[in-house]
Amino acid sequence: MDLNKSPQVSVRTMTDQNLTDFIRCPYRFYYTHIEKKKHPLGWRQAIQHIINKVVSSYFQLPQSHRTPANVMMLIDQYWRRLQLRMFDSHLQYYMAAAAVTDGLMRNLSSESEIAQPLFLYEKFKMNLKELNADLSLTFDVAEWQQDTFIVKKFLVDADEQMLELYSHLTVVFSERVFGIRPARIEVVTLMDDERHVFIPSKDSLEAGLNYLQMMKTLLEDTNKFSELYNMNECPACPFQDVCDRDGKIEGKHKYLS
Repeated sequence: MDLNKSPQVSVRTMTDQNLTDFIRCPYRFYYTHIEKKKHPLGWRQAIQHIINKVVSSYFQLPQSHRTPANVMMLIDQYWRRLQLRMFDSHLQYYMAAAAVTDGLMRNLSSESEIAQPLFLYEKFKMNLKELNADLSLTFDVAEWQQDTFIVKKFLVDADEQMLELYSHLTVVFSERVFGIRPARIEVVTLMDDERHVFIPSKDSLEAGLNYLQMMKTLLEDTNKFSELYNMNECPACPFQDVCDRDGKIEGKHKYLS
């Protein structure tokens, strides 16, 4: 590999998933979304899939059936699909099981009064002229509140950068697609049992557009990857054998679409 060469990445589509992967590690993002290398499902992704299934199934139940017992039933139903080999140890598996179960029980039981969510795991796509790119975002749960709405997301975990990303994406989508500023954005992180609340203001749209422009610039500049990658992600990364984090990724002009 000629480490003096570096590809240009042209971003045509930005999704909440590829942006999240980029924040976790730009190299992993590159191999997953640009090179499209196949890799086994990690424990975090597997648990996130379970969380999505449990939350979606819960809000599809009649209000009278949204009980702690049914939350537990749904967790049991989906959790059994997990494979122990996905985890680094038995301890990690049992700690994750305890945290996610406890967090879902507590948080979903307190949401039983929502009659019918406005959105429930609905994906929206839009073209953002300022970025010359398409944006894609999934709204986990949204509920009406007077003439606006509240958006809620349930995650395995998230750092400050991911929380910032989601709040900006949600504001930009809400204002540009629906013409409404959300009253509140809530992100529940289950591994640490935290609820993160964001209250958008009249300046939030401009801040969101500036943030997404910055992210697009970072996505397209592979020379910056070595400054941005997170070493903590390396031990569990499926691309360790091919990763060129100490050099520059070689290649021609490539597209994220």
